[in-house]
Amino acid sequence: GILAEDQTMPSFAKTAVAALLLSCSCVSGFVAPSGQVPSVVAPSSAESNTALNIFSEDIPYGEESRKYRRTVYDFDAWKKHRSQDRFWRNMSTIASSGIYRGLLNEVGAVSAVAALAIVWNGLANGFTDFDGVTHEAIINGLPKLTLPMSVFTVTSPSLGLLLVFRTNASYERWDGARKMWGLMINRSRDVVRMGAQWYDPTTEEKGYVEEGKVFEIDMEERAEKLNRLSKSVWSFSRALARHLTPPDEDEEQFQKDVRERLDPEQAEALIASDHRPNRAMYDIGNAINDLPMHYTRRMQMDKDVAHFEDISGGCERIFGTPIPLVYSRHTVRALTTFLLFLPFGMWGQFGDSWNHIGLIPSASLIAMFMFGIEELANGLEEPFSILPLIGISNKIGANCDELASFKSSLPEPPVALETTMATTSSMSEGVPKMAAPEPVVVEVEPEVEAEPEVEAVVTEVAEPKSRKFRIPFTKSRN
Repeated sequence: GILAEDQTMPSFAKTAVAALLLSCSCVSGFVAPSGQVPSVVAPSSAESNTALNIFSEDIPYGEESRKYRRTVYDFDAWKKHRSQDRFWRNMSTIASSGIYRGLLNEVGAVSAVAALAIVWNGLANGFTDFDGVTHEAIINGLPKLTLPMSVFTVTSPSLGLLLVFRTNASYERWDGARKMWGLMINRSRDVVRMGAQWYDPTTEEKGYVEEGKVFEIDMEERAEKLNRLSKSVWSFSRALARHLTPPDEDEEQFQKDVRERLDPEQAEALIASDHRPNRAMYDIGNAINDLPMHYTRRMQMDKDVAHFEDISGGCERIFGTPIPLVYSRHTVRALTTFLLFLPFGMWGQFGDSWNHIGLIPSASLIAMFMFGIEELANGLEEPFSILPLIGISNKIGANCDELASFKSSLPEPPVALETTMATTSSMSEGVPKMAAPEPVVVEVEPEVEAEPEVEAVVTEVAEPKSRKFRIPFTKSRN
């Protein structure tokens, strides 16, 4: 009996070690590499508006990996995204996924609980060694660690509702932030477009071009003022991107970009401001006020600038107020409790496998995917660190500079000569455009029948109005 017991203990020890090794191997794909993680240089602001290689396996995971999730798709990226081999490609990259590699502690805990259930119940209920020999319980009277599956069947719908609400609320925050920045792109283009099209000194006072009035626009001055407007509009988006990004990540690059694109005085004032987006909006207002146009058009441009304030406030609202913490904490607690106790309910379902060993990989996979749902929601809750804000800002700057450089393609109206065309004042008084009264009088005098008409014409010319009409022509002859 002593010999049999001595032979039993080593066999069970081997079984326990095998269970522990299997539980460790189930999460080995999520363990950080033994060597140092290779450092990846974050894309600069000049390159951040291009499509990123999101399928690279060299991207580090964790909080540092968020800056590499600021994906901007192009045609090639979309083609790869919907390719027919996407299923196997995504399955083959599970071990390198940043989401799953960040769940080491959670998945490892569930795997350890599954291994504990196998070892404990092997001591209490018996086990099978590597030779296929079945042994009796080592510790008699030890209770089995099992739970009925009905407990998890009843609670799983409620847990599913919690996760659905959590993910939907987080996605709405991400979608709202992206729509705000999309609106900023539209309004930025619109402001510069209106400035370029409505730049006209002849409309500054009355709001329309007076007929017959010719005004030559200084194109160099126009380009300078529109360039200031374009750079000021870009500075708002760039300042807001910095406002929503950690200082250690973007402050140095922000100051470099601002000093390169803006005038020194404007750049330093923007950098020194406590609330930089507000300062940028102030600069936009100054640039609009400097454009020669009617005040009603300035009011229309100011309406678009007012949207910038709404965008800034909306982004600050999302950044400063998370989903209610009571809900997030309750979801995490319910999910963790459910998954930690799940191996005890699943233990009896794996009686056909050797010592219920199939419980470990099954429980680990379930934990990985369910914890992954909560991890996705947690990652989307604060959207600005995964949105390509600097890339969007650079896109706004490029579009605005192009709009500011546009010139009208319509042909310019011909300039009328003073010797052949009447003045604006004479046309308003009803005098014909062609002014040649004296030849008409000479030609009509010989005809007797036309005498009354000649007298009428002569009388008409002798009126004070006709004198006013003759003055420009006398000056033109001189």
